[in-house]
Amino acid sequence: MSKRRELLRHIEQLAEIGALLGAMRSLALAESRRIATFIDAQRETSAIVRAAYGDLLHDHGERLVTPPTAGRVVCVVGTERGFCGDLNRRLADDAMAAGHDAATRWLLVGGRLAEAWPDDGPPTEATIAGAGMADEVLGVQAALLAALTPLLSSPTLPALIVHAAGPGGIARTPLLPMPVPRRDSPARGHAVELNLSPRPLHAALLDQYLDVSLAGVLLDALLHENEQRLTHMEQARRNVDDRLEALGRRANRARQEEITEEIEVILLASQPTPAADSESTA
Repeated sequence: MSKRRELLRHIEQLAEIGALLGAMRSLALAESRRIATFIDAQRETSAIVRAAYGDLLHDHGERLVTPPTAGRVVCVVGTERGFCGDLNRRLADDAMAAGHDAATRWLLVGGRLAEAWPDDGPPTEATIAGAGMADEVLGVQAALLAALTPLLSSPTLPALIVHAAGPGGIARTPLLPMPVPRRDSPARGHAVELNLSPRPLHAALLDQYLDVSLAGVLLDALLHENEQRLTHMEQARRNVDDRLEALGRRANRARQEEITEEIEVILLASQPTPAADSESTA
């Protein structure tokens, strides 16, 4: 009896885990939909900023001076939460595979990424807590900008590269120097009119570009993390179901064995003992 009871307790525990995985999957799916909505709005904003920057360069570029590029800042965006497979280890491996030198400065986003960072890896300037849901991206973005500001405040502008997971997997995205957007629209007959002088407007557009670009990278990374979590939970749920099925078969066999034992006990009890046979003969 104890064997079957132990199996039943195990089945009950696994069923609870399966129900929990189902609830977590539903929450992750709902969060993915919310993140996708944020991404759509962010991409529209990014397109506006890039178009304004392109117009400024096209019509007033001769009045602007771009600082020289020197050095490199690499930001690796991982996860703050777990249950997303080996994503953080793959991010760390990808960042290391890209190559680096002693002058490269590193920023990490996500506590789980910091745990996966190799012990013999390069030292980091800062580790920033990552976002667990879409509502937290704005705070992570602000903290990341605060950490980047002293690294970018110099007469020369370092190249800024972000390693993060996105729609196509892990990608290395150069953010600075800002790429010159391609003009697909026909040329205008007159230059765009400015309410600010070109230099302050150029600096403001660069700040805005960096702001919306980081938001886009963080949102894409969070969406990919959520998709990895969904895949991981679905696999775990399938494993739980397979385990429940196997345990159910074992519990049925154990019950059949118990019934067989009970029948054998009854049959043995119904048979007369040799002593009783002797007395009845006498």
